[in-house]
Amino acid sequence: MLPLRHVLVAAIASASLSAKISVQVHRNLELDDTTNVVVKFHCDQALANHHRRLRACATRADTISSVVESLQEYTTAVQNEVLDMLHESRIESTSDVRAMAVRTTWIDCAMYIDNITPEILHKVAASPQVESVHEPFVVKLESPRATPPIKSATKAARANQWGVDRIQAPAAWAQGNTGQGIVVGSIDAGVRYTHEALKSNWRAEYGWFDPFNGTDAPYDKWGHGTHVTGTIAGANGIGVAPGAKWISCLGCNYLCHQEQLIQCAQFMLCPTDTKGNKNDCTKAPHVINNSWGNLWGSDWFDGSLVAWRAAGIIPVFSMGNDGAMGCGTTNYPGSSPLVIAVGGTNSNHGLYHSSSMGPTEDDRIKPDVAAPGEDVVSASNKDDSSVETRSGTSMASPHVTGAVALYLSAHGGATFDQVYAALTTTTATQSLVPTDEFCANIPPTQFPNNVYGYGQINAFEAVKSSANTLS
Repeated sequence: MLPLRHVLVAAIASASLSAKISVQVHRNLELDDTTNVVVKFHCDQALANHHRRLRACATRADTISSVVESLQEYTTAVQNEVLDMLHESRIESTSDVRAMAVRTTWIDCAMYIDNITPEILHKVAASPQVESVHEPFVVKLESPRATPPIKSATKAARANQWGVDRIQAPAAWAQGNTGQGIVVGSIDAGVRYTHEALKSNWRAEYGWFDPFNGTDAPYDKWGHGTHVTGTIAGANGIGVAPGAKWISCLGCNYLCHQEQLIQCAQFMLCPTDTKGNKNDCTKAPHVINNSWGNLWGSDWFDGSLVAWRAAGIIPVFSMGNDGAMGCGTTNYPGSSPLVIAVGGTNSNHGLYHSSSMGPTEDDRIKPDVAAPGEDVVSASNKDDSSVETRSGTSMASPHVTGAVALYLSAHGGATFDQVYAALTTTTATQSLVPTDEFCANIPPTQFPNNVYGYGQINAFEAVKSSANTLS
């Protein structure tokens, strides 16, 4: 019979392992012999290594390369023990449909294991390098309301769209700033790159990645990504920054799965060719639009956000379309303090009726800003000339992404904090129609609030503000 203290030590160790493994994973294994998991490794030291190795006055390219190399090197080192154990257990992929498959991502030090057994799962969790084990997350594209496409040859479609005018983008254009010199990224459902409003400024080199199918050129089955990209950088009056170049990654094939979203996050940090092989970190975008998220928050994308921020890349996220449920409906990752989250407005200066509202679970104010999100006209995926009208915070977020491109074009090298300050200190508030919501007891006429954030962006005024005075 074992001494009591040995029994207690064993019980504590078992409880510690079990605590690393999410409740849902335990439940899945009660129903089946195997399950699919994401293993998160301790990764904080990776960026600490980056900061130590980065020399003073490093260029943007040097900074991004340092971030990427630090993450890749650390991920390899921290995962070696578990990978060796998996190899020795002969559980690598075979022709058996139930065979285990293992894949890794370096931006967040994660490992994806399909068809893992309870025995192997506990061996994995026993590694001191493992932080947690959970079921793969699945999130959604923000589901906007859409109308049938129309041909853009109409006079109305050739005029500047109301959202572009509302945020004063044409005033910035009049000063010679259309976003030139800036690359914008979009993680979405693809893009119809041959559309007349988009074909001239797609950066084809290191400009597309499809982690689902490895296709060679952008495509869009759902129309969401084409519409979003058009609002960011489209020609013919639909885009905020028509002089910017755009690149895209297919993170969502109707639904958005964690592994593909993380692969897209890696691509944005250090773009590769379409097969994911040859890379060039100097091709990373300056700002990334993300019109996707989930009402139920977590922190699973935070590793990617931290890496983007360390590389000087600006993350912009839609706030979500769950506002009908009232306050506290922020969507993650938009709820993260690491991003600019965008709520939606309508052409009557009011709130888009479905725009999600704060506060966050830890009582922070969100959204950060608001932008046009109702009845927004942009490029359609149906053919190379049609436009269509969509509504949702998915449509609001790209207005802000385009505005960030304009700002960065005027203020090269500006930091996230400088961009954030420029956007939030130049907003329009007086024209906004107050709602009846007192989310977190903040009056709707007080800014920032949990409905409009700091207010509706004004791209022209933001560009006019000096990055040197917004430190």
